[in-house]
Formats: sequence, C-alpha cells, structure tokens
Amino acid sequence: MNIPAGLYPDYILMICNILVVPVLLVAIWRTETRFWSGWSEGLQVASIFIALSALYMLQSDIKPGMNMHWLGVMLTVMMVGPWTAIVVLSSIHIFLLFAKGMGDVSTLGFNITTTVLLPVVVASSIHLLFYYKFPRLIPVYFAKVGIGDLLCMWAVDAVLTGCLLLWTDYPSFHIYQDFTLVLALMGGMEAVISTWVVSGFICYFPNWLVTFSDEEYINGK
Repeated sequence: MNIPAGLYPDYILMICNILVVPVLLVAIWRTETRFWSGWSEGLQVASIFIALSALYMLQSDIKPGMNMHWLGVMLTVMMVGPWTAIVVLSSIHIFLLFAKGMGDVSTLGFNITTTVLLPVVVASSIHLLFYYKFPRLIPVYFAKVGIGDLLCMWAVDAVLTGCLLLWTDYPSFHIYQDFTLVLALMGGMEAVISTWVVSGFICYFPNWLVTFSDEEYINGK
C-alpha cells in the first residue's frame, strides 16, 4: 500500500515511524542466521524478494496517489517464519521507495505497520492456532494458508478503512465502494493463489517451508 504524504495526521505517521524502527531491529536480531549464510536459504529469501517486488509494482489505483498490491504475507511467513518475513517484506517497501519512488519517506512507517507488521501478527497467530489446535494433516495446512491469507487481507482492509473514515475527507460511500470492497475481494483471490503456490511447494520443495514437516503432516501427528 502506498499512502501519499498529507493524507493522515502527522502524529499518526510519527507513531508508526517510531514503532517500526525497534520492531525491525528485533526482527533482524531474531532472524535465523541460516537465511543469510546458507546458499539454499539465501536463494529462497532472494526469490521471495524478487517475486513480491515485481508484484508490488503491479499496482492498481484506488484514489489519486493511493495504490494497492498483493500482500503475500501469509505465504512468506509460512516459508521463512515471522521474523524473517518482517525483514524481507519491510525491505521490499524500502527498496521500492528509494529505487522506484513508490511511496513517501514520511509514510513509510505507516505502510510497513499496516501492510507488514499487522498481517504478520495475524498470519503467525493463525499458524500457531492451526498447529496446536488442529490435526497436522496436509489438507489442514492448505486450509491454514488460505484462511490465513484471507484474514490477513481483511485485517489490513479493516484498519485502513477505519483510518480513511477517521482521518480523511473522502466520502464514506466512496471508501466502502472503491477501497473496502475491492480489498476484501482481493483477499479471496490471494487466498486461492497462495494455496496453489503452497501446494506446489509441498510437492516439489517442502524444505522451503519452515513451518512444514514431512513427518508431522504426512503421518497426521
């Protein structure tokens, strides 16, 4: 999500900017070193970075200066875990800002907070809930990814809709019609695509999913 400068009050942007810095530092500290030292894991992280950077550049306009993109957060968390996901997804925002001019420095913290930190928390919660409360079967893993993706998108949708209603002068009808409904429908599309992708990973590259264990899920334990 790219939010133009001046859309939200400065104190909201400042709070988000202050919040993002320590969270990113903790995420870097908690990231497993194997993702930066092993060639296979490094290739995995690089693939995520390149693929999502390309997808984030394929944006559709909502309002002048406001764009949306496919988040891909749930799948990233399933592949590399929550801390590495925060680092990779935040790096994409920073890269696109400075390399492509997408976004604004003053709104970078807000964008990372709403489209990285919030959905990562949702994705991690869904993963832990399914892991400890549901049978460890492959169809359950598929359901976790699909439901998690949908809830990630809806969480972002709800928060950004609330922000637009509270702090902007856009008519509420246009917010619901041009933003809320569009993003809610995108959640279903992303859930389906991510489920297809994770199905391929389980078949051909199960080692690329740090949250998936052949023994646990095949035996249903």
